Amino acid sequence: MSLLTIVQRFCRRTNLTVPATVYGTSDPQIRQIMALLEEEGNDLSGRGDWNELTFQATHTTTAAEDQGDIDSIATNGYRYIKNNTFWDRTLQEPVYGPLNDQDWQAIKSMTVTGPRYQWRIRGGHLLANPVPTAGHTWAFEYVSWNWMTDSTGATYRQYFAADGDLPLLPEEILTLGLRWRWKKEKGFDYAEDFRTYESMVKDALGRDGGKRTLNMGGEGESKTPRVFIPAGSWITP
Repeated sequence: MSLLTIVQRFCRRTNLTVPATVYGTSDPQIRQIMALLEEEGNDLSGRGDWNELTFQATHTTTAAEDQGDIDSIATNGYRYIKNNTFWDRTLQEPVYGPLNDQDWQAIKSMTVTGPRYQWRIRGGHLLANPVPTAGHTWAFEYVSWNWMTDSTGATYRQYFAADGDLPLLPEEILTLGLRWRWKKEKGFDYAEDFRTYESMVKDALGRDGGKRTLNMGGEGESKTPRVFIPAGSWITP
């Protein structure tokens, strides 16, 4: 559903006048509903690593500590890098991080740098230690602020710019989030809507993108041929 159809559906459900247009309307009530939907989308997008908001960035290294503006490397509304996804594809090795400020300053104070590249974000720039060799291909996955696209699906956005803008997050959750926010804004009881909403968010995040099976029995379920070593005590030479 688009911005227009979400708001129209919400108005029918709430017994409000159904608008013919939303973006650019002069109706203060519809403008408020659109603003609350934007608020909901921005909040919901930050609740987890949504599959639809996860993108890949690749970067060709330069021979410098400062690899450049992270927004210029991860160009689709960079929010944060997903842990353990950062790799040097040229060396086929992970790039370790993120380092915090204490670890970074400790490394910078040492005369010997480690054999593996490490990274951090500071001042909106991607920093690397030791200084990498120019021309390596680095890649990582990141989560975006942009939780919608235009009607063609080609342009990603964080805020509405047209009636046809298409949210990437689950529409039922967005609608229910809009409902409890609207009731709260109007001073109505919203506790039950909020409870149902929170349950739906947790369930959706638990299933989003597919999840690995957790096996506490010590045996993997992969069918790939392998050497099997029984659990328990065994003697080494």
